[in-house]
Amino acid sequence: MLHRKKLAILILVSAVLALTAPSAFAQAMVTDMPITDQTVYNECNSEYVLLNGTLHQEMTFNTTPNGNTHSSFNATIRLNGYGQTSGALYVAKESTHNETNTKGIAQEQSFGTKIKLVSQGPAPDMVDHATLHVVIDKNGVVKQDISKHEIKCK
Repeated sequence: MLHRKKLAILILVSAVLALTAPSAFAQAMVTDMPITDQTVYNECNSEYVLLNGTLHQEMTFNTTPNGNTHSSFNATIRLNGYGQTSGALYVAKESTHNETNTKGIAQEQSFGTKIKLVSQGPAPDMVDHATLHVVIDKNGVVKQDISKHEIKCK
């Protein structure tokens, strides 16, 4: 499943940490995380692809004195890889943006995500669409699942 859940959880955990950080009136966090040797299965040609790259995240949140919180989350993932069987080169570059306004921490959201695994040659491209459903309770406990998942070949 393109290790979609692993990457989605990585992004989600970072966002949740920003939302549940100690109270402050305004905070920002920028991180760059290496992604090393992630194996992805290209369902379009039955080939495993080894990917390496970077996940760049920018998170901000502001809390007002009355307890309202505005958060913004931006992430860009850039990956390069090669097919383990064919040696075909692949790239993936995707960005996501999300903003929320909540009273306190508790919230429920759904995020649409998409990762395009683009071949740099004759191998087929793969597009992975997923909907991540996230619930954060009043204690900051996170529950998440992928409520919809679809692979398309181009």
